[in-house]
Amino acid sequence: MKIINNAAVRKHVVPLQLERVLEQAYLSWAHGQVAMQPRFRTEVGDFRLVSMGAVLKELGYAGSKIYTSYQGKLCFKIMLFDAANGDALALLDSDELTPLRTAASSVLVARRYADPEAERLGVYGLGPLGLEHIKQFIQAFPIRQLYVCDPKVSVSKLKAVLAAQGIGVHQVESKLLARSSQIIVTATRSTTPVFESLWVQNGTFVAAIGSCLAHAQELDPCLVDRAKKVVVEWPEQTLKDTGDLYLYKDKEFLLSKIEAMAHTLQNDKAAHDPKSIVIYKAVGVALADIAAAGLAYEQYQSQFSY
Repeated sequence: MKIINNAAVRKHVVPLQLERVLEQAYLSWAHGQVAMQPRFRTEVGDFRLVSMGAVLKELGYAGSKIYTSYQGKLCFKIMLFDAANGDALALLDSDELTPLRTAASSVLVARRYADPEAERLGVYGLGPLGLEHIKQFIQAFPIRQLYVCDPKVSVSKLKAVLAAQGIGVHQVESKLLARSSQIIVTATRSTTPVFESLWVQNGTFVAAIGSCLAHAQELDPCLVDRAKKVVVEWPEQTLKDTGDLYLYKDKEFLLSKIEAMAHTLQNDKAAHDPKSIVIYKAVGVALADIAAAGLAYEQYQSQFSY
C-alpha cells in the first residue's frame, strides 16, 4: 500500500485531468454505477470526526474520506481501495486534494452555466479553497480582473503573481465585488450572508462552496429566490448539509430549482443565460474525493513506470 502525501498530490494532480475524471464519475453515477455514503459526523465537545465513502465501479476504485475538526484545524485523509478485488491501494493526505477537487467541480458546472467570455471574477475568502478557485477559474475562463474580499489576508503576493499574467487584482468591499463580478465564488465559513442579492447582476454564476454546516449561510436567501437553477452535487446530502438550503423557508419552491450535478453534466454544451442567475451550492461528496484520489494514485504510480 502506498502512502501519498500532500506534496505528491499537488505535484501529480492536474486540474484539467481532474475535471475529466470528475465528469466521468458523475456520469457513471447517473448510469447507476456509483454508490455513496453521505457525510457522517461523530462529535464530543468541540472535537468532530467526519467520514464519507463511495464505490466507483466503472472507475475501478472505492474508498473512504475521514477527517477531524478541532479548534478550527482540519486534517483530511483518504483510504483508497481497488474496486475489482478489494485490495488497499493507498492512504492519501487530502488537505491539498480537497481544494483541488472542490475547485474542479465548480469549474465543471461553470463551463455549463457561466458566461464563457467572463473577464471578471470575484472571490470571498482567500483560504485554500478560495485560492485554488482563483487558479482554476483563471485557467478555464479569460479572466482579466479579479476582485477579492477578505480583510484578514494581504493580496500583495497575489497581485505580483497575477500581474505577470496581465490580470488586475482589486481588494474591495463586499458590495463592489458582487456588483462587478460575472463569476462569484464564496469560500468562507460565514454563518451570515456575505453579500446582498440586489448587488448581483443578472447573468452571474455563483459558486458557494465555503461551508457544509446546517447553520451556516453564505448566500442571501433572496438570491436563491432570483436564481433560475441551484445546482448541487447530491440533493439528498446538500439539502441537509448547508444552511443556505436547509434554512430556506419555502422548500417546495427551492426543490423546483434544484438540479443534480449528474444531470447537469449530461449536457456537454454551454447554456449561459445573460438574463438569469445560476447558483452552484457545494458541500463536498465522497464521489469527488474517491475519483480525485484515484487520479492522484494513478499519476503517482506512473512515475515508477519504465
